[in-house]
Amino acid sequence: MPLVDDSMDESTPWLIAQLQERYFPTDAGFIIDTQAEDSAVWCSTLPAFENWFAELEAIIDQPLGRRLAHASAESEEWRWNLVPTMPKSWLGQQKKRIAHVNSDWAIRGVGQLEMMEVSSEGATLLVANRAQTALAAGMANAVWECIEEQRFRFQWSDRGVGETVVECTRDSRQIPSPKESIIPWIDCRGVLAEDERLYDRARHEADGLWTVEGNRVIMLSRDLLLRFEALTTPYLTATQRSTDSRTKWGGISEHEEIVLWDAMAEAARRQFLASGELVLIASTEHWISVSKRHLALQGLGLVMGAEEIDEHGGVKIRASAALHPAILVGRLIGCWERAEGRSAKATWTSDENGHHIRLESRREIA
Repeated sequence: MPLVDDSMDESTPWLIAQLQERYFPTDAGFIIDTQAEDSAVWCSTLPAFENWFAELEAIIDQPLGRRLAHASAESEEWRWNLVPTMPKSWLGQQKKRIAHVNSDWAIRGVGQLEMMEVSSEGATLLVANRAQTALAAGMANAVWECIEEQRFRFQWSDRGVGETVVECTRDSRQIPSPKESIIPWIDCRGVLAEDERLYDRARHEADGLWTVEGNRVIMLSRDLLLRFEALTTPYLTATQRSTDSRTKWGGISEHEEIVLWDAMAEAARRQFLASGELVLIASTEHWISVSKRHLALQGLGLVMGAEEIDEHGGVKIRASAALHPAILVGRLIGCWERAEGRSAKATWTSDENGHHIRLESRREIA
């Protein structure tokens, strides 16, 4: 029998090098995009994101795909306003600009843009190897507006084979460019670190598509989440908050925002528990290592310290940064419940020192 000396490492070195050149980890648990003014990104597996989004729609009991698409379009336009100008050559301008976009999309793992049909009134675009279809539609329309330097309305259909078809129609309205999103909490961004991140094990599968351990991965900006939140909250005025919510948000007073943060956290909790991840916590110090694996690896944040508050697993956690507090808190609740085997609740507050999360049993223990 021949001897096999193989580490079974199926990663792609050239892709990892490109990812590491663009995305830097920080000691606060972030991943920053050096080609988008060091904005924070979520390095998520596609199944995890789709599960989270589906849970969010179920909890709110509303379809959210259209709002995600428009948030994606705004965020993509904002991003392309930050980067150097697209190629200006008149000869083959569209093809050169699409190639420029696809080079960026390939690293982000969001697919590849193709022209199917172009007319004086609009265009039919195809996003091949697309990730989530609403994301793909919004991104495609945004970059087509940048390529053509005009406004377009859009609608889309999903072919179900990893392809999204986007119909773009000229829009004569004067629509201003999106402004930078406002982050309503304080983060300590930290300094660059050598910590491991999910993309350090990337494997190239096809143009615009890469995986880690068999799961497709996409890079989602925090700007996208903030724009999605801004577009969703106006539709929640009539949505009642649960009388038995797991979460309390210090300093958040708007009803619609509280309802959405509750739902985002609950969706994150459900998604994490559905993943079947194992969490072992024997002492409060273990929260740091748990957060490195289940938070920082994806750029969601990092637990900097933990303090016991009761004899039943209750703990007060401090994180210096959070990609989004609701997702961070929901993931931490899931970790607590996995470790303790009981239902949990959380209280979040924020100040200049970071994020403070109190985790404890949801029901009083006699």
